[in-house]
Amino acid sequence: MSEDWLMRQDPRAAVIVAQSLVEHPERLEYVLLDEEDDWLVSDGSKLSGDAERNRERYASMCLHDTVELVPQLTALAELPAGMGANWNAETATWELLSPTDPHDDEEASARRAARVADWPHPGSPTDKAYLSLGLTEIATAADAPARGVRYANREEDGTWMFVGFEVPDPDEQTEVEVDTLELGHVAELYPDVVELLDAEPGEVFFREAPDAEWLQVIDDGE
Repeated sequence: MSEDWLMRQDPRAAVIVAQSLVEHPERLEYVLLDEEDDWLVSDGSKLSGDAERNRERYASMCLHDTVELVPQLTALAELPAGMGANWNAETATWELLSPTDPHDDEEASARRAARVADWPHPGSPTDKAYLSLGLTEIATAADAPARGVRYANREEDGTWMFVGFEVPDPDEQTEVEVDTLELGHVAELYPDVVELLDAEPGEVFFREAPDAEWLQVIDDGE
């Protein structure tokens, strides 16, 4: 594999691509990376149970050619398998998402059950975690700032909240705009929070820099 190749998958790997994107790549709407690390690149049209209809809308293309067609895909080179992202053309930003498996998909249900069984921390990898928008968006600009978790809080109900360094001071800024991802996906995107995931409800952690150690916040009244 070439040293210039940015994706972790082989450039010859097959990708399912909406046929309309071949002539109109600006119609890109979202991508999905399934549990087997295979890409689907969509113009918004949905795959259905009708194989003939799917063939009319989608085609197979090697990943190398897909990246040439949709170069912004390289910004998702480290996207964990099982995740997806919506494309915001106005801001040239990917908005990360944790797709919901169809209830009638037995294979997907079995994979999800295995993920839950293997999860070594309290709760479940499928629990929804709240993240500041800087942690759920990936900009494609070359000068985009690095993303990192600055503040982590396990609420009393067990729910996690993660705030990135794009928020100047979470303690001073009481309203932080957030989105949600599955907790297991957060752990894969930001592995440096994994050491915190056994925290008790109510515990809060922060750090001064992305490479600094985590410090626990202790209330003055305790």
